[in-house]
Amino acid sequence: MTNTDETASTIKSLSATVMQYIRLLIEDTRLNVAEKLTRLLSAIALCALLTIVCTVALVFISIAVGFALAEIISPLWSFVIVAGFYIVVLILLITCRNILLVNPIARFISCLLLPAPQKPKTNDDKPASLS
Repeated sequence: MTNTDETASTIKSLSATVMQYIRLLIEDTRLNVAEKLTRLLSAIALCALLTIVCTVALVFISIAVGFALAEIISPLWSFVIVAGFYIVVLILLITCRNILLVNPIARFISCLLLPAPQKPKTNDDKPASLS
């Protein structure tokens, strides 16, 4: 075997290894995307189902509270009070939307799509002494 044959063999082996590595990287990326997309879609589906169930329950509870208040005050005012309660809740949700809605959703999406930051290692494992 000559030096040229060995070089060609080495290059062929190296290119095959690089191609295998690229295929594995592509497969890993596809699996990561599939996993994250599955988690995201399942979270969206769960939120949608919980929203529907909670809305139906809230409607029935609101009707029950309205009828319960109708025993004490006039039926018209009892339902006005229930509607007023929901208007106050709506105003609170609008004013605190960043804290209650935007930040948790952004945190969930960023945790899902981005890797956790690595803490830098330090050599100072001992607590500082107070002298």
